Amino acid sequence: MPLVPKEVYEELKDYCSRLAQRGYVTAHGGNASIKAGNLMWITRHASSLEKLRFEDVIQVYLDKPSSFDALSSTETIVHRQIYLETPNLAVLHAHPPNSVALSFFMNEIIPLDTEGYYVLRKIPVVEGSPGSLELAKNVAEALKTHYAVVVRGHGVFSAAKYMDTAYQYLCMVEHSAKIIILTKNLEKAGFKFIQPKKF
Repeated sequence: MPLVPKEVYEELKDYCSRLAQRGYVTAHGGNASIKAGNLMWITRHASSLEKLRFEDVIQVYLDKPSSFDALSSTETIVHRQIYLETPNLAVLHAHPPNSVALSFFMNEIIPLDTEGYYVLRKIPVVEGSPGSLELAKNVAEALKTHYAVVVRGHGVFSAAKYMDTAYQYLCMVEHSAKIIILTKNLEKAGFKFIQPKKF
């Protein structure tokens, strides 16, 4: 197996651990990758993001399949398509509960909170089975014009040139989703919604 650069492993381990600590992934869910040139380093299929091991990072090619594809995440096809169609160099995929819950009711998520709206504007909700070409194309197309996308009933993909930025986008999606749900519950309880004047 090709040797994975230590700095790549350390960065993936750090951000995978952050996703797990926030409760955005459970057990062996979620995946992450980094691109450099024609190579992509991605988490292994069914690896635990809570305690990512060195051998849990797999090197694959962007422009051709290899025998190591079988070891990599089920969503490798999605990550690869994102890199082929966008200038991003880092991709995160997690299953944050509030974002997934909203995806059953919305075709796009428009943040109510000022920060979320200012940065994200809106988050598309797309369809596709996990690990499918349909999903790969739908996610990559959405990420051409947005920082993150929610797959209905599945989870969030975020992408950026830096892993820290991709992580920020994913966290913002879930934070905005949580605020929407809290706000809707307060409205049901009888509170009157007040639109911010400078929104």
